[in-house]
Amino acid sequence: MSYTILSQEKAFKHYETATKRSALARFLKWAENQDKTNHVSWVGISVTLMSAVLFPLTMAVVLLNGASFELIIVAMIALVLVVVTNLAALPTKYTIPFLFLGGLIDLIAIISTFLIR
Repeated sequence: MSYTILSQEKAFKHYETATKRSALARFLKWAENQDKTNHVSWVGISVTLMSAVLFPLTMAVVLLNGASFELIIVAMIALVLVVVTNLAALPTKYTIPFLFLGGLIDLIAIISTFLIR
């Protein structure tokens, strides 16, 4: 014996609510999308920018303002942070934020040299 359940279709319209993503979420999504097309470019840019521009600039400022050992270590940690993430071949979802984090750490070290002096 089979039963048939009759039901009336309801005429409700379903509206999905629009969610506004934060700037950080949009940035991380953009960084994730860069992996397929520009991974090698981001590796080259991040290693070159960190090891040839930001680290020497930070070390020059630290050494000219008293050569604080702690700030030298901070500058080296920022360099290692970027280089290791690229040598580990992590996706750009991680390497781009680590590049910006390393640059921020270097900027804080440069500002700190003027405050400690």
